[in-house]
Amino acid sequence: MAIEEKKTNEATEEKAAKKKTTSKKTTSKKSTSKAPAKKKEPKVLRPQEESEIFALDIGTRTIVGIIGHMSDNTFCIDHAISVPHKQRAMIDGQIEDIPVVADVAKQVKEKLEAKSGIKLSRVAIAAAGRALKTRSTEMSFDIKDKEVITQDDVKAFELETALKAQDELDAETTDSNSSFYCVGHTVIQYLLDDYKIKSLVGHKGKKVTVELIAAFLPSPVVESLYSVMDMNGLQVVSLTLEPIAAMNIIIPPEIRLINVALVDIGAGTSDIAIAQNGSIVAYAMSTVAGDEITEEIIRKYIVDFQTAEEMKLSSYQEQISYKDILGFDHTVETGEFFASLFPAVDSLADDIAKNIIKANGQAPAAVFLVGGGSLIPDLAKQVAEKLEIPDTRVAVGGKQVMKNVSFGKAKITGPEYVTPIGIGVTATQNQGYDFSVVTVNDKKIRIFDTRAVRVLDLLSTAGYKSTQIIGRSGRNLTFTLNGEKQLLKGELATLAEITLNGAPATLETTVKQGDNLVFKPAKSGNNAEVKVSDIAGEISARKVFIDGTEYPFGVIARVNGKQITGDYQIQNSDNISITEIETLGDLMQTFTFDASTLSYYKAGKLLSVDYYLHDDDDIVTADKVFNPEAREGKLAKAIADSNAPSPDILPVLSEAVEATVVTEPEQTTEEEQPAAPRDCQLILNGRSVTLPPRPNNQPHEFIELMAIADIDLDNPPPSGDMILTVNGKDVSFMDRITDGDIAVIRWADK
Repeated sequence: MAIEEKKTNEATEEKAAKKKTTSKKTTSKKSTSKAPAKKKEPKVLRPQEESEIFALDIGTRTIVGIIGHMSDNTFCIDHAISVPHKQRAMIDGQIEDIPVVADVAKQVKEKLEAKSGIKLSRVAIAAAGRALKTRSTEMSFDIKDKEVITQDDVKAFELETALKAQDELDAETTDSNSSFYCVGHTVIQYLLDDYKIKSLVGHKGKKVTVELIAAFLPSPVVESLYSVMDMNGLQVVSLTLEPIAAMNIIIPPEIRLINVALVDIGAGTSDIAIAQNGSIVAYAMSTVAGDEITEEIIRKYIVDFQTAEEMKLSSYQEQISYKDILGFDHTVETGEFFASLFPAVDSLADDIAKNIIKANGQAPAAVFLVGGGSLIPDLAKQVAEKLEIPDTRVAVGGKQVMKNVSFGKAKITGPEYVTPIGIGVTATQNQGYDFSVVTVNDKKIRIFDTRAVRVLDLLSTAGYKSTQIIGRSGRNLTFTLNGEKQLLKGELATLAEITLNGAPATLETTVKQGDNLVFKPAKSGNNAEVKVSDIAGEISARKVFIDGTEYPFGVIARVNGKQITGDYQIQNSDNISITEIETLGDLMQTFTFDASTLSYYKAGKLLSVDYYLHDDDDIVTADKVFNPEAREGKLAKAIADSNAPSPDILPVLSEAVEATVVTEPEQTTEEEQPAAPRDCQLILNGRSVTLPPRPNNQPHEFIELMAIADIDLDNPPPSGDMILTVNGKDVSFMDRITDGDIAVIRWADK
């Protein structure tokens, strides 16, 4: 309302000025002497205010500029100008002749300045999807040690996931001279502990998964746009993709729950965006667009490019008159003219439909066509037919379908204005990307962003991982020791050091064009680690012989029931037991049968239960020297008679104290020779490996595979979780492995 009043006042003042001028002219006729003409003073332009949005749509055929502002969630258009290119300076949405395009952009800028009285200095622009690359990817993050998820955490998760998409794209780019810039990403969904959630901020959990789609453009597309703006002294404050701009005014977020496709058909490209479940889930593009129709007219009617363009836009006439390149005049009925273009229109509709289905996986519920190319007669009908959806589900989006837009007195009607208005709306919502060059540790970094760039955003774009930016405390270690739960906390992270232009800065500090950042990465804390010897002291496993059978004694450690050495590194959830056996009575308590009625002798002397054992003691349970060949001795006989299992203390990890049960060597015939030790052959991470026999033909254990697994133990992923399986089942380091097993050792995040 205020704008309309302002314009009314300006019109009244203009009329009054004209009347005054007329009066002066009448008076001057009566004068006998002619007064010298006054030199026209140039109009003084005022600076562009922050709220005044100047948007430019650099199209293949025309450049459209608008000036507008946001008022009560409505984008109000104050002025609009459209200037066609005088020659083909753009092909398929890409600027080919930068100075020529810059000159047309200058004309648009100056005409808008003359209309508005504003000296335009800041501009919002959009890039067509020529050579657009997209990557859908997801990434999981371990958050068990976080109190709550913060907004910074979410941003770091998103940026690291987008960087993963960038890495995937770079890995596929074979040309080392080609570079792509991420111009935006859209989160498809967040998962918290594998459950979909709308917002992560404030929640707690164990794992976060971010799934997003990132869009990339080749550097020539971006650099040429910025060169045109530089030539006109304009600072780019917002850069977006053309289909995203159109989406923002045709298909706002509340409508994106429906599976809708938007196609921006320009002269050079047809840019596609797909919305579903509240998000933009896919982007696509095609270089088949309005120019294909123009080129078909050139071939059929032997006319130049400009004449073909004029004929294409003459659907409102009953007849079309034109002059061919030979100079002959012709007239053709409009219906006949467009009927002759049916094959080209059909081909364009077919290409658009195929790209929609390729991006969406199926025909969408509805389609909006925007851009100048959408005005081609019968194109919407043909697209509906190719997609096999009703004609009423494909609409040409013009003024009538734009949401929350006020046109004022601007003469805007057609779909060719959808994108430039969308560019302006995107800029007001801070959804466009701004491109700046800053220095990080003496390296120039180009960055796009949707708002003021923070140090956190800059470092993520520069390739630093979240653990380098924020740091990660070392993982805690939990285990059971002699029946009691134990917790060792990991080391705290060392904070990063940040200086911006020589002054201390934080992750929230805003950076701008030309800033110089010096960054010393954070250092993650060490994981909690402890060896058995750190808890139990020296593991002094020694051995004695009773009736020829070896038994360990001293300080003995077991993990999950298996004997280990003091060098064993305790793992999460291990069950550790420490046993001290010093006397004969201590040892007797470990037997699996009642041996309290037996008498024990050493060198003919009867031993008491308080007898302190010595290394290599030779004890017998009969009052005579033990004869191994005769297998005399009541303990050995008791074991044999009861078929009792060997004491669970027998298995020993260290070769120095490996338990061996001495048994009576049996007489064998030539047909019954003992089996020779064999190699153990199995599959590890998809490749065949061979383990040589262990001493005394002891069984192989899973821990032996760690030394030959192709895995980087010095650089664990953020979660630090490792997958250990044999034949598809989880195992621990001390589990046995046998010939033919299939084993897997890898980081869970890889």
